[in-house]
Amino acid sequence: MGPGGDAVSNTIRRALFLVTSLAVLAVLGWSVRDFEALVNSGEVVLLQLAPADPRSLIQGDYMRLAYGLERERIALDAPSGAIIIALDARRIGSYRRVAGTPGTGELAFHVGSNAAGDGVLIEPHSFLFQEGHAELYAQARYGIFHVDRSGRHLLVGLADTEARKIEPR
Repeated sequence: MGPGGDAVSNTIRRALFLVTSLAVLAVLGWSVRDFEALVNSGEVVLLQLAPADPRSLIQGDYMRLAYGLERERIALDAPSGAIIIALDARRIGSYRRVAGTPGTGELAFHVGSNAAGDGVLIEPHSFLFQEGHAELYAQARYGIFHVDRSGRHLLVGLADTEARKIEPR
């Protein structure tokens, strides 16, 4: 291929790189917008954290999480799905049933099935925090989620025994 062919192929490569970069940025922007909408309009739900060995709980600047619902025997019909949780007056969720339509004071919550198929997995299993706040977050007893109508959720914080959000000063 002559010198003119190399220039054309470089132009095509640059154009492909530009188009691919713009597509990636568009997808990332859409995801951020989607999560912002969930934070702004999702229902607040607290899920009890499962007791854990305090020495393994805090790992540097993040906390390993396990949820009480993961210890209950809940069998999903698929690798993932929704469970219905009931909310008490403090917005603390408890398992009601697998799938179905949520009633008053209930909502759907998307979960995965554990490897044995007799329990659920709730993501995420870690919470990142600013360096130097380990003692504060060691008091956490609840995960605070924002949940949309379809059961999609986002962990937005941790709460203490009184269901108050833990906020560093």
